Amino acid sequence: PTDAGTAAAPAGPAKAAVAEAPPPPPQKVPPETFDNALKAYFDGKPRDAAGPLYAWLQATPRTDDNYAWGQYFLAKSLIDLGLTHAGATYLARIARERTNPNVLPRALDALKDLTDRPHDEVMIDEQVFGALDLGFLPEETGAYAHYQQGLVDLRVGNERWAGTHFSKLPETSAEASRAKFALLVTRLKQVKDPPDEMVKDFLSLSEDEKLTRESRNEAALAVARLRYERKDYPGALDAYGKVKLPQLDPGRASLYLEEAWTRYKLGDLRASLGILTTLDAPSFRDEFLPDKYLLRALIFRDLCHYLPAKRAAKELTRRYADSLESVRARDDLSQDVRLRRAANSHGGTKRAARFVALLDLEGERLGRYAGSFGDRLFGHLTRLYDLTHAEGVRVYDARLAEAVRQEADTLLRAAEQVRLMEYEVGLKLYERVKKGAQVVAAEEEEMLSPAQVAFRFDNEYWNDELKSYRVRIESRCIEETP
Repeated sequence: PTDAGTAAAPAGPAKAAVAEAPPPPPQKVPPETFDNALKAYFDGKPRDAAGPLYAWLQATPRTDDNYAWGQYFLAKSLIDLGLTHAGATYLARIARERTNPNVLPRALDALKDLTDRPHDEVMIDEQVFGALDLGFLPEETGAYAHYQQGLVDLRVGNERWAGTHFSKLPETSAEASRAKFALLVTRLKQVKDPPDEMVKDFLSLSEDEKLTRESRNEAALAVARLRYERKDYPGALDAYGKVKLPQLDPGRASLYLEEAWTRYKLGDLRASLGILTTLDAPSFRDEFLPDKYLLRALIFRDLCHYLPAKRAAKELTRRYADSLESVRARDDLSQDVRLRRAANSHGGTKRAARFVALLDLEGERLGRYAGSFGDRLFGHLTRLYDLTHAEGVRVYDARLAEAVRQEADTLLRAAEQVRLMEYEVGLKLYERVKKGAQVVAAEEEEMLSPAQVAFRFDNEYWNDELKSYRVRIESRCIEETP
């Protein structure tokens, strides 16, 4: 490819000639093409149906009674072949054109099913469900549309309008619970001191079976974080325990780290250090957790193990040396591997990255159907994926730039705290012990119950043991006698 600074623009007349070139005339298709394509689709042959359906649509006026059905079955054929974005594009056209009221509910239901996967959020969530006339929709589809339109209002700061949409949701519907969660999250961002009622509402949602497990976990995490901010550390620990993960799932690194901080605040240093040992497992070694090293250094400092504390503090700057150097040099942070991975792990950046990955996968998959689709459909879909991919990358890059900046701020704060820690520990190392001082009495270790068994850690990590590590370490602190 040519360099952006040296690429030559095409000559004006030639460019105008290309722009004014008339589109190729539609192919003439036999009248039975539509019926034959439908038969192929219902016989389980979507590859044989897609090409003829597209050719029929190109040769048929939009006023034809079967035109919307042709779009619908072309969309279903493409989805069955693994080209979900191409299928969603035709379903979205049906929703926008609304030429056949019998097809529209089916198209909306199919679109709703696609929202569980990576998808074009602007095309489906905003331009379709966010702009529908809600008076004619079936109850379930109408509820989802009200929910999406409420979300659009929340994003632009119109909570009153969002509340109007959410109030029309059936109380027993999953959308009603999701709407409550969205409202609470929005209000949480707007208040400095959340009231008790908000904590109770999040707690109620964490037990709401109409929500997905992921949403219930997010609600439980919100309770835990709010209680932590209020210094209700036992309550926070109880809320962390409400997060339910699949059996033998290694868990979330950020969840473990938050629990470790909570146990540290409770004074349970050995349990906190055990959780940090969990975070050294291979499952979590690529996680972006600069606070992990800071917490480990704090624990060793509180137990007066000053050299291990100093080593733990230095580990942060050693592990993230390249990223810290990129920040100081004002490099393009989106090119930093660790910061980029951290930014891609959550939020809108994660959704945008997954959608671009889906387009890459489906773009490659499209090549398998070049022969069976025919030149026109294959060329049309190739252009569709190329345009959508370019827009998807633009959205992803914009979100990534902001996300890596936030991750860099997190890293810089941790690095600054670690430098202060190193200075403090350095002073402690050379502090003279006063005459008469003695070692602090060791804490009594909690005995195991008859139902418990303890094994010595041998550097092997098993998913079913990750939540139960404890570290035996004695305090070296001294106290002065009066």
